[in-house]
Amino acid sequence: MTVIRHTGIVTRNIKKSLWFWTKLLDFKIKKQLIESGNTIDSVLGYKNVKVKTLKLKDKQKNLIELLYFYNSPRKKKNELYPYSPGITHISVTVKNLEKTFTYFKKKKIKFNSKPRLSADKKVLMTYCKTPEGCFLEMVQEL
Repeated sequence: MTVIRHTGIVTRNIKKSLWFWTKLLDFKIKKQLIESGNTIDSVLGYKNVKVKTLKLKDKQKNLIELLYFYNSPRKKKNELYPYSPGITHISVTVKNLEKTFTYFKKKKIKFNSKPRLSADKKVLMTYCKTPEGCFLEMVQEL
């Protein structure tokens, strides 16, 4: 492996997800596509896929890919917790966590706690819920 290319996040509300990632976290839309056909059907493992993909890039060139499926098989919503098996969160570094926390709270973003000092006392950290139902860990290095 050379690098992690991007993190893909499936959303059921593309407008809300775009607002969160672009307005609150300052990602910019790099590329967007509507994908369908045999190749994407084969890769994703179901027929007649129609998916809108938006690649978002931040100032450090990190990539998030939002995926909105127009016709995906509907599954019961899985409730995700920070301790659930598998991938649960994305972590970002912020300059001033108290300021970021206050700003996000005003925008009605739900947090598990206010910023807390880590056990090794090297960072302040907290988790918030993203519109897609996963967690975003925010960390301020001290």
